[in-house]
Amino acid sequence: MFEIIFEIIIVFLCGLFFGSFANVCIYRMPRDLSVIKPRSRCTQCEKQIKWYDNIPVISYLLLRGKCRNCKTIIPIRYTIYEILTAILFIG
Repeated sequence: MFEIIFEIIIVFLCGLFFGSFANVCIYRMPRDLSVIKPRSRCTQCEKQIKWYDNIPVISYLLLRGKCRNCKTIIPIRYTIYEILTAILFIG
């Protein structure tokens, strides 16, 4: 039983990170931007997002859905997309 739960958690986490990367692709590719460099930035203040502020779902909750620097609201759709992707990974 523990093994199954552990596997579900790992698959869920992989889905979160895949969903996060998919969000990057969805935002950048139509704008003809690289999905690798530069690192993620706030769309409002253009400050680079620290790695610890870029952890799927957790960072959104800890930052209360706002940019650490300029306090601009981060749209919830990014987090919802990450969670839905993680759920699809489990399925």
